[in-house]
Amino acid sequence: MALKSFLSSEQWAQAQDVLTPPLMTPDGDVRQVFCFSNENFSTWLGARLEELFKSSKEWEACHPVILGSWARGELSPKSDIDVLFCGDEATVKRFVDHLQEQGLKLRYRMPQNPEDWTENVEAFDILALLKARPWTPEAARKLFEQQKKIWNRKKYYRQVLLKAVKEERKNRARRFDSITNYLEPNVKYGPGGLRDLEQGLQIYELFAEKFTHPGHALNVLQYYRSYFLSLRHKLHLEGHGDILSNAVQFDLGQWMGFKSHKEFMRDLQRGLSRVHFYSDWIVEVAEASEKELKSLEQLDFKKFEDFTSVLHKNSSVLVQKKVREKLDLLLPDAKVKSLAKRRGAVLEKILQVTVPDSFLVSVFRSRLIDKLVPEIRRLVGYVQHDQYHRFTADSHIMQACREVKRIYKKASELGPLKIFHSKLTSEDWRILSWACLYHDLAKGLESSEHHADLGVTIVEKDFRAYGFSKTFADEVKWMVKNHLELSQAAFRKNPKDPKVWQELREKGVEGARLYRLALFTAIDIRATNPEAWNEWKSKLLKELVVSLESKKAQDYFDFQTLRARKKLNIPSETIEELGPVLLDSLAIKDLVDDLKKAELAESSLKPWVYKTRKGEIWIRFHEKKDRKGLLSDYVGQLYSLGLGIRHASIHTLSKVGVYDWFQVVTSKNISQLTKILENAKVQSKPVPIVKFDGIQLISADEKEWVISFKGPDQPGLLASAAKSLSDLGFSIKSAKVHTWGRQVDDIFFVKASENPQQMIEMLKEKYQLN
Repeated sequence: MALKSFLSSEQWAQAQDVLTPPLMTPDGDVRQVFCFSNENFSTWLGARLEELFKSSKEWEACHPVILGSWARGELSPKSDIDVLFCGDEATVKRFVDHLQEQGLKLRYRMPQNPEDWTENVEAFDILALLKARPWTPEAARKLFEQQKKIWNRKKYYRQVLLKAVKEERKNRARRFDSITNYLEPNVKYGPGGLRDLEQGLQIYELFAEKFTHPGHALNVLQYYRSYFLSLRHKLHLEGHGDILSNAVQFDLGQWMGFKSHKEFMRDLQRGLSRVHFYSDWIVEVAEASEKELKSLEQLDFKKFEDFTSVLHKNSSVLVQKKVREKLDLLLPDAKVKSLAKRRGAVLEKILQVTVPDSFLVSVFRSRLIDKLVPEIRRLVGYVQHDQYHRFTADSHIMQACREVKRIYKKASELGPLKIFHSKLTSEDWRILSWACLYHDLAKGLESSEHHADLGVTIVEKDFRAYGFSKTFADEVKWMVKNHLELSQAAFRKNPKDPKVWQELREKGVEGARLYRLALFTAIDIRATNPEAWNEWKSKLLKELVVSLESKKAQDYFDFQTLRARKKLNIPSETIEELGPVLLDSLAIKDLVDDLKKAELAESSLKPWVYKTRKGEIWIRFHEKKDRKGLLSDYVGQLYSLGLGIRHASIHTLSKVGVYDWFQVVTSKNISQLTKILENAKVQSKPVPIVKFDGIQLISADEKEWVISFKGPDQPGLLASAAKSLSDLGFSIKSAKVHTWGRQVDDIFFVKASENPQQMIEMLKEKYQLN
């Protein structure tokens, strides 16, 4: 079995003392390469590897040529060992077999053609030859001949290598474009890692004549080369691979000298971002024509608006690098504040939903955004470890600003939610774009758990400085303050719960704000983690919006508004108790007026016969004080009048009393019914024998039982059920009666008594259901 490292257990223990932490806490703005011990440690590791190989008499006879990290002085405890042998094949086989018997894994090759080591070889293996280190004079002579041949065809090979590097970077970016890599970066293969860094330095050497002022970029790369190698060394010694997992970040951050793992990860993410940018820039310079490079030198920045106009015309990394170089000269931090109105005007252009996505990205990658919105600097590299946020905070903001443009152009990206896309006006899209930029700017502050509230303060300060109208500022402030509300309501609460509707309405979630917030919620999710956005979430959001705009919700809001206006002293939950059938039938104003009348009445109100807009007939009974058997009397009275009961809403309300509504079927007109109910005593009619399909105790606790009577629709059904409950001594608190086609479901809420199952058995026995 292959060993995980070439070090012996004794050497592994020694390595813990050889690798020392940085002399000072790393600071990407003050790049002191000497503070890292990576070079000494790599040299020490190389010496141990040499000792191992030299212990075999075949080693030198193989005429080895060292490749890869060992040749570059970047050896790590778990590095792959790459060697090219140009000696006798049989000797090489004996040496390799000997190593494999010891369990050491060696990646080696021999030239297929001793005269041309590039034959049938990948581009990166050719590149490795330029950095190779020969072990013997014979190997040195042969290597020199091959390097000379490669260098003689430099123009050809460097184009081959450049193409291969670009393709590999593209494939690797796709492979490492995952949530895990942003939260737990791979320091070698991830974006901005050692592989990107090494490629940048190697491409620079191959195309050195094309660079005029590479100093800063090279300094950045050299600094982070030492930084990342030190991290990789420590990771390997702690028994890990190249992935900086969440569990090890705390210990590594402490070892590097940071106060917290968050500070460590922020600094690391800044470094990865810088390496990614400058290595991209080197590759683009290498690929650029002489004409393109000359045009860069002619770029003239006289005022800071020139930065955006130049990036709008050409958003390439080449131009972004030029902007980075000139930013502090033209826009020193001391001057930024005095240019607030001009900054606002520039941001307005950048955030327009119609501008190209590449332009927006270039504003962020060139760091022009840091001058336009200084608050964003604090968020560079800020990582949120929750396995949900995929990007650092500054990248998340950029992604949100990108997503609003994508959704504006392609509504289908929203899934079922797309039906609300057309409801947004140009002003709505403007508000949405600014909300995307500002919604998380307060992250990273000491009280960032309330980042939405703190964000409002930032919007207010900046928008006043920008000279924006109060109306526009108020709408963006509202979006920032409430940007999480719909997400919580749709995914963590019941979207059909009136309490949820009320909470949202009290926060102002209605009309255009509702549509904007719905789309923003989709944008925020996609910008946080694209893999978290799916058809199901889109459907839930759509259902919430539809629910908030439904007649049921509007009736609920109207009821609450009128209840407050009339100073009706009943709980807000009363509307839920009255039930959807009654609320769908009656005008809300009429219902609230009647409730207020019942509340103020000193005695019971006369029955009220109400005809709805649909022609339905409802009868309301009111009694100031409840008594046992009252519901049975009401139902018996209606039955005696020959009225069929379709639905009922039966309640006893505090300060109102008994308040029962019945929807009835009758051929009599309202006047006749009213006169009969008010003035005449109805001759009681015997309750008929009825048949139920089932009687069930739905629930029972110490305060209340819920009993269901189900059966085919027939005269006297409700009267019979109510009388049976009354005869058994039940006190009926409320009831809901529903008729669907030929089926009836009468649900009674009764005061709890003793032995509920025995009572149910008695009811079943009466109706011969046992």
